[in-house]
Amino acid sequence: VTTTMSKGQAKQFKSDRYSAKDDTDELELITDKLALDLRKSIRQLEIFPILSEAWFQMAETFVRIASISEMESKLPAAKKDATLWETEEQALRFILEDGKLNLCLRCLVDFKQQQIASRKSLNGPMMEYTTECDKFEKSIGSIMRNAWQHVEALQTTDLPALLLHIHDVLTATLEMPEYISSLIKKGDLYYRQEILIFYYLNGIFKHMEDVREHRVMPIVRERGIFMLLIRVLNQFCNPIEGSILKLHRLKAADTLSLLVETEDFNTHRSSYYNQSGLGGDIDAMVELKECCLKDLLTDMDSRKMIRPLVDCIDRAKRQMKSLALKK
Repeated sequence: VTTTMSKGQAKQFKSDRYSAKDDTDELELITDKLALDLRKSIRQLEIFPILSEAWFQMAETFVRIASISEMESKLPAAKKDATLWETEEQALRFILEDGKLNLCLRCLVDFKQQQIASRKSLNGPMMEYTTECDKFEKSIGSIMRNAWQHVEALQTTDLPALLLHIHDVLTATLEMPEYISSLIKKGDLYYRQEILIFYYLNGIFKHMEDVREHRVMPIVRERGIFMLLIRVLNQFCNPIEGSILKLHRLKAADTLSLLVETEDFNTHRSSYYNQSGLGGDIDAMVELKECCLKDLLTDMDSRKMIRPLVDCIDRAKRQMKSLALKK
């Protein structure tokens, strides 16, 4: 059966087709304009005095960039193991292409240093602008977390500066248990550096083959980052004071599992933790397994993911017992 359109139907069809084309063209124009605005905002990023008017404006810019980056990271093209240029993550590409990644890292480091000092002293101008500071920390932290899931970003990052930042955040976290506990109780620790540093390290360790161990592991070893991570994670899993979400505990445990699988860790194991049991290192590792990892081990997929960490803890426990029997 052959169906022939009337002249009116043909006219309407042609009109609909042109209308659809006009809509597409208009959408492309809007998209291009938004991309230009985004790139302009990124190019204007600089290191400004913290809490200056320019810094407040930059904080708002980071909020917008973070919102776009979060949305783009969830698009289908942002697939696992894809290069940054194979995804739709335009915001991150612009940051890399315009050479702003390490500038963002510098901004983050400077901010966190001042914030830690203010928290310890319980005074200073930052205490008066907590809302603005929260916006800055959570937005730039989100951007950097998304960036460091890509090997291209890690390869251009000042890794010694990043690792020193991670060390300083971990150390400060252990020095301020009451403050951290209050954040956990309020559910306000997420998107802060105290949680996000586990995600930063996860990105590094997952791409270690490309990043190369010699750029990372000597600093991790010398700064005692392995045991700092263990102790901080124990702090986050207090059965009385409250615990962080299972999602973040799993990511942290996965990060530690990737760490203990590195060649450097297995070559210089005694430099990462005290194998004799002195200093409470092994006790802290056992506590991690019995408290923080306990419910994770009930799930088969999670258990498989963190098996290297569990094996490392069990081995350390056996070694301590063996040394005790020889004495």
